[in-house]
Amino acid sequence: MQFLALAVLFIIRFSANARPSTPVQEDDIILIPEQMEFFEGIAATRVVKSWSEYYWKKSTLVYSFREELSSWDKARIESAMLEISSQTCVRFRRTENQREPQVLIQRKGLGCWSNVGYLGRSDQALNLARGCMSSGTIQHELLHSLGFYHAQNDPQRDSYVKILTENIKSGHEHNFKKLWVHGITDFGLGYDYDSIMHYESFAFSKNGKPTIVPLRKDVKIGQATQMSPKDVETLKRMYC
Repeated sequence: MQFLALAVLFIIRFSANARPSTPVQEDDIILIPEQMEFFEGIAATRVVKSWSEYYWKKSTLVYSFREELSSWDKARIESAMLEISSQTCVRFRRTENQREPQVLIQRKGLGCWSNVGYLGRSDQALNLARGCMSSGTIQHELLHSLGFYHAQNDPQRDSYVKILTENIKSGHEHNFKKLWVHGITDFGLGYDYDSIMHYESFAFSKNGKPTIVPLRKDVKIGQATQMSPKDVETLKRMYC
């Protein structure tokens, strides 16, 4: 499950028309409260909602650039968008309408991070600090905006990788939680070591030792600089 499409059921406490309140930072993603509850398997006062409501309408991610990004930055980002569009039916459309639901692509402080999926808001953000401008990193964050999660959070991941919790920096353990199995789908494509959404072996290590070890000796993880074939196929099954 290379990114966890979450395409079946989404369990939330809020009403179907509720707007998110305080977002939750999860290192390179920001989850709205209803998403956090789903990922943690909280099922009190259940309301069932389809994750497809978090897909971008008409398979088109709408975006705008903040003023702090240079012409070079913008060209780099749009080149990464073109890489995604050239392999799928997903499209990207720039807007000047500040009220239209969109992703604000910005550079505010440190970090590469994004909201997850379509939120129907005009203040949804994707942040790219100066160290985030490789094509692979930009694509990774764009896929979060399109609704992707991380590979190592796959509920079935223990059959494919071992998480060495003793090596994880304090305060970063949440990056290695398995998602709640109900409502998750990988579209039948299976675990993807090659996904651009997979963390590398030493992610959040506190002592220079691995935090994620593949159970297959012939694979590497976290090396992807572009979408894997399964990433591409997942996007197609979500949007095409």
